[in-house]
Amino acid sequence: MKNRPNSSPRPGGDTKRRNYGSLLPLDFPDRLERLKELSGLTWAGLAKAIGVDHKQIYKWRKGVEPSGGAMYGLFLFALRLKKGALAILVDEPIQLSFFKE
Repeated sequence: MKNRPNSSPRPGGDTKRRNYGSLLPLDFPDRLERLKELSGLTWAGLAKAIGVDHKQIYKWRKGVEPSGGAMYGLFLFALRLKKGALAILVDEPIQLSFFKE
């Protein structure tokens, strides 16, 4: 079996990959901060809006990855927030419609 390098181009702009195979960008805590600022909420308010305990948000800010359900809540929150908020998390253009506007 061939050894794979620890870096590969990925969406989101960064090319470094965490050793444990993270799919989140390395700057996820910074993106979370930008989403919080855009929302105008406190960290506790953001946690409540997403549907998680405020301790989870603290862990995410320190580099722990959200679970699937928590990530789903985070994406739903970003979708409801403002146009372009979801792009903060994924760093790619997002098209939510199959029809041209």
